[in-house]
Amino acid sequence: MRTLVVFLGSRIAGDDSAGYAVYERIKEKFSARTLYLGTDLFRLYGLYEGEERLVLVDAVHGASGVVHLKDNEIFVIDNRSEGAHFLSLVEAVKILRAVMSSFPREIHLIGIPAKSVREVTYDEDVLNEAVQMLGTIVK
Repeated sequence: MRTLVVFLGSRIAGDDSAGYAVYERIKEKFSARTLYLGTDLFRLYGLYEGEERLVLVDAVHGASGVVHLKDNEIFVIDNRSEGAHFLSLVEAVKILRAVMSSFPREIHLIGIPAKSVREVTYDEDVLNEAVQMLGTIVK
């Protein structure tokens, strides 16, 4: 199954940098196509190439540990905007799914716990757990 992994978050906003930190660790190490989109998931609209599986890696405010959600499970998380995002990831996915003529049939979210946009509070173990989780999805 062709897979696209999208990393989100601001490189300069504390814990919101978690998606970028994982991207820096794995870029070019997986067979899946990888994109870092900053804080704008809507850029996916022009970059999507018909992959069947989409994996989103982002900071999730309120999570107590690294989480893996699949398909409709993603929509149960609190969908308010936090940190550096204009819209929450959940809001953006709902809109993209409605407006794109083709959208991945399988969606995953790897959520990295975020507590602060002022400082980084996650550690190496959290990033390693996210990388390992990504590896099991992408294989």
